[in-house]
Amino acid sequence: MRTIRQILLTEYIGAIVIAVLIADSISSLCMTVAEQISYRVYFAEHNFPRDGHRLSITYSILTTVTRIALYLISAYLLARWLYPAKAKSSVVGDGPEQDQRTGEQK
Repeated sequence: MRTIRQILLTEYIGAIVIAVLIADSISSLCMTVAEQISYRVYFAEHNFPRDGHRLSITYSILTTVTRIALYLISAYLLARWLYPAKAKSSVVGDGPEQDQRTGEQK
C-alpha cells in the first residue's frame, strides 16, 4: 500500500485522478441539466405525448445526484489519503516567539 501511495504521489497520477473525478461529477451535472432542458424544449415545441419516451425526472435526478456524490466522495477520500493534513503544533514553546506588534523574533 505504501508503494502505491508513493507512486501516486511522485508521478502526479493521484492528482490527475482526483481532477478527473471532480471533472466527471461536473460533467454529469451539466449533462443532466442539458438533457432536461432539451427534453422540455423539444416536447414543448412539437406537442408530442410525453408518456413512454423517457424515464421519470425523479429517477434521472436521483441517479445524477448519486453519481456526483460518489465521484466527490471518492475524490475527497483519495485526496485525504494522498495528502494528509499537517498536524498543527499545540505546544507554545516549540519555535521562536514573535512579537505581535513588530513581527520580530525574540
